Amino acid sequence: MTSLISKLSQKVKDPSLLFGAISAFGVKILAAGSAFLLNIVIARHLGAEQAGYFFLAQAICVLLASLTRQGFDNALVRFIAGFKVSNDSASISGLFKYTFSRVLFVSVATALCLYSAASWLSNSVFDKPLLEQTLHVAAFLIVPLALSQFMGFCFQGLKKVVPAMLYQSALLAVLSVIGLWVFSPDSASTSMSVYVICACIVVTLGLLQWIKHTPLAGAKLKIEDKHAVNQAIRPLFLILLMSQATQWAGQLMLGAWSTAQEVALFATAQRTAMLTSFILVAVNAIAAPKFAEAFKQNRHGEIEQVALSSSRLMTAAAVPILIFMIVFAPWLMSLFGSDFVDGAVILRILAVGQFVNVITGSVGYLLQMTANERVLRNNMAISSVILVVGSVVAIPLFGVIGAAVVTSFAIATQNLLCVYQVKKKLGFNTLSIFKKVSD
Repeated sequence: MTSLISKLSQKVKDPSLLFGAISAFGVKILAAGSAFLLNIVIARHLGAEQAGYFFLAQAICVLLASLTRQGFDNALVRFIAGFKVSNDSASISGLFKYTFSRVLFVSVATALCLYSAASWLSNSVFDKPLLEQTLHVAAFLIVPLALSQFMGFCFQGLKKVVPAMLYQSALLAVLSVIGLWVFSPDSASTSMSVYVICACIVVTLGLLQWIKHTPLAGAKLKIEDKHAVNQAIRPLFLILLMSQATQWAGQLMLGAWSTAQEVALFATAQRTAMLTSFILVAVNAIAAPKFAEAFKQNRHGEIEQVALSSSRLMTAAAVPILIFMIVFAPWLMSLFGSDFVDGAVILRILAVGQFVNVITGSVGYLLQMTANERVLRNNMAISSVILVVGSVVAIPLFGVIGAAVVTSFAIATQNLLCVYQVKKKLGFNTLSIFKKVSD
């Protein structure tokens, strides 16, 4: 085993990336496995209709919670990583206090708006009166969900990969599975109540850990740094908005134009397909701050080295996962219950889109961490237009199959455009995984 790791280290060229990715990979397996198990528990306990209400309310909250972070996610990674290189702990703490207060205020306001609008959304937008009670409970999810993922990005900037991934996804999924198993709720609203409680526990633990390791005393963010952060988040917010639209538009549009059962079918297939890209999240947790550090110090050769090393790792992991999903799609969907077996075709379509997302490498992070946010924004705008217009046309005609095809095509288009722009702006192709990288 030691010999194998040594060989991989030489091949990958960046041992810290490999060993860091192994740690992140383990946490991501935990996160992906727990999230997958959570979806199974929800689907089996609630049935297709109630599961559809839960997944629809969850999608709305995840989308809103992401937007309340105002584009700070990757700006935090970039600026905290930069401050860490300079050993500027006062600026790290100052940035945390400044951004935390802004996210808290906006997330509270958004939660109140969702609670007030629950009846209108359920009856007028989605035409699903039974969704209202679940949305009322889900409104309380927005604040802890926004803050827990905020904490994850802060830890990622410090290159603390394990806590970063725990607070971004893993811990909430693990606690929710345990909570649902203990309390065995029988409706979407009671299941959502358990989910909200678990999210509150996660953000509390994250805050305690951050304060323990990064004391807020002496926190100070310079005016010019605050201005730089605010300048950076403008394109990043649009990127975030379009990224979330790409991920959730299909599910939300199905919610408006189709049944709760089809929402559940698409949601379970999409979340299963996203297991293909879990290696992308694991490697990006290591690679993103490395890109930021190398860019800040003008080490452009290191950026290419880390990017191609990342692509090798991700492609090697993604190929067998894709094959497994295509071959065993009916069995995978049957895990959610007999009502979900018809989603095998949907799973295969979505898995292909996620596969393209993985093999193109860390192109989104590459552009963001090298001050090319506007280029990424333009690429995502094209993808979002394809997704929205395509969904408007395809979902009324072809239902859930149309949603799956459009979603996969939009994801693939976005990532291939980013590959082109990385080649144009940074001078290398992330798909060239067999290229020899000079030391």
